[in-house]
This record gives sequence, C-alpha cells and structure tokens, in this order.
Amino acid sequence: MNKFGKQFLYILAISILCAAIRYITIPGYTLINSDSTNVSKTFFSLEDERIAFVSPGSHKISIDDAKEMYDNGLGLFIDAREPDDFNEGHILSAINVPFENIDDYEYESVLDSLANLVTVKQSTEFPNGWVEKFLIVYCSGEGCSLSEDWAYAMSEYGPFHNGITIFYFEEGFPVWEDLGYPIDAIELGNSNITKKPFLNFIDYVIILSMIIISMIYFNESYKYFIPIIARLLLGFIFIYFSWDKILDPNLFSGVIQNYDIVPFGIEGLIALILPYIEFLIGLFLILGVFLDISAIISLALLVMFIIMIGQAYLRGKSIDCGCLLSDLSDTSSSDKRLHMVKRIIQDICFILYALIVKYRALFKIEK
Repeated sequence: MNKFGKQFLYILAISILCAAIRYITIPGYTLINSDSTNVSKTFFSLEDERIAFVSPGSHKISIDDAKEMYDNGLGLFIDAREPDDFNEGHILSAINVPFENIDDYEYESVLDSLANLVTVKQSTEFPNGWVEKFLIVYCSGEGCSLSEDWAYAMSEYGPFHNGITIFYFEEGFPVWEDLGYPIDAIELGNSNITKKPFLNFIDYVIILSMIIISMIYFNESYKYFIPIIARLLLGFIFIYFSWDKILDPNLFSGVIQNYDIVPFGIEGLIALILPYIEFLIGLFLILGVFLDISAIISLALLVMFIIMIGQAYLRGKSIDCGCLLSDLSDTSSSDKRLHMVKRIIQDICFILYALIVKYRALFKIEK
C-alpha cells in the first residue's frame, strides 16, 4: 500500500473512532433508517374525545393521514415557514412558529400554550397516557426539511417534555393547496420582515480571497504565498462547515435524506462519519501536514457535493444543501433553487483552492 493509501486509512479510522464516541453520547440515534415512509393509522385514535398516546419522537405521515387528523380534530397544525410565506397562504387555523425562530423570546408564550395541549395525561383507561391534541408540522413541500427539523427539535429538545409525539408530512402546503383542502391567507401590507441577503459570510471570503490571489499571481516575488492562502482558506472552510454537523448529526442526517439518493437508509451513519473527515482534512490543511491526501480527499468531496446538489436541481428539487446547518432556512422554492446554484459555484471555487494545494510546487519561485 502506498503512502497516500495509508494516510487515507488513518484519516478514515480516526473519523470512525470519533463518530463511534459521538454515537455513544446521542441517546436513540438511528444509524440505519428502516422506518416505512408512513405511520400506521393505529398510531393515533380518538376515544371519548381523548387521543390515545403513541410512541414518542417525530413521525412522518402522509398528507392523507394529516387531512384525516385535520377533519377529526386530532391535531393542531404548525407552519414551520417564514412569516411572509405563512401570510401568503397557510392551512386554515394553523399557527406560524418558524423553525429559525423557535428559540426566540417572542414565541415563548405560543410554545407554552402548545405544551398544555400536548402534555401526556395518565389514566387507567389509557395505560400509556393520552393527550388533547397532536402537533402536526408542515412547510413548503418536497425538498423542504423545516417541518422534519421542527418536529425532531421539539420532540427531543423542545420546551415540552421528554417523550412527546409530533407528526410532520413532507408534501407540505403546496400539495395541500393543490388538493383543495382548507387554507387561509393574511394581507401582507407593509411587512417588516427582512429577507436574508443573497451573499453571506462565505461568499465574501471567497470574493476577497480570489481578489488577493489574482493580485499575487501576477507578482512573481509573492507568488509562493498563493498555496499557503489556498490551504488556510480551504482548511477553514472545511472546519467551519463540519462543526455544526458534528454538533447535530440528527439534523444533518435529515438533510442528507432530502437528496433521496443514499441507499439502504444509511444517512445516519454518513452523518456521523463525514463531518469528522471534513474536520480532519481541514485541520491537516491548516497545520500543513498530509497536504497531498487532504487535497485529494477535498477534491473528491467537493466533486461529490456538486454531483449531489446538481442531480437534485435537475430533478426539480428545491432544498437546502446542508453544507452549513446553521444556514438552513425556509425560503421560497425559487430562492432555494437559486441558492443551490450558488452552492455549486462556491464548491467550484473550493475545487480551485484544492487544486492549488495539490499542485503547489508550480508556485515555487525559480532561482
């Protein structure tokens, strides 16, 4: 086995070890997702105007089941989208609690009122407990993960209690509206909601670095700085993008699932290991060790990311790419697709950095 092969195995082994340690610290984490796409209707039942308690956690249901629960008064619908989207149209009687704002003070009273509804009551008739209503979350439809993220966050870490059950359906508001189900809208008037700027922190880093590299490239005396700048920037990028994935592999697993291309339900396994690979190669690039294999792995990952985002775009999906979990948002489908193209352009720029590191010898000053 050559040097690069051994170095790759070292990086993979360390990543797997870190992932195994992280796995131990996450109660109930699912490595292999073998769940069926829909929850059986036996999960919920209405008896004596009380809803029988079902297994805790977040559960995906079909839009047909959601409509049946709506018609029978079994659930309270939560719209996880931004207020502007909610105002343009939402499920009748739904409450808007955007995923991005669930920790904000302004929604504290709303969440407290929801907690009263979903608190599990005990009785001899229902040995597993019962609740007054279930929460049913939705967002913008195919490719939007905000409803699943909301359901998971609130069922695991929310202000309610351990063991809460929350449903979500992936078809979202667009399909609900297309089917002619009850909807409502609010006049927007003069909205004070500000949209996220198109360019973010990473975009400005790329633009500034490209300007600096271009200026240095035409100055032979300082040309040797280009590989140093490239590897430091690329290392920072990989560490920056990996950190919140390490902190929340459950959320990252859900993002991977949105691409619908990972076989055998191993999204959870990938979500645990991949961030540590990203973190390690980022660290090695900054430290200036294992540079060749780090550059090669970087190139492979970036090409893979471009293919994943590209195939999702060509299939008509509008999703958050998941490169940076803290940047997830529930913008319109057209905005999401625009940002998918932007992510591809970003990755192409990162590929340029990786190529500079791989062929850094070309930038040495000839004596």
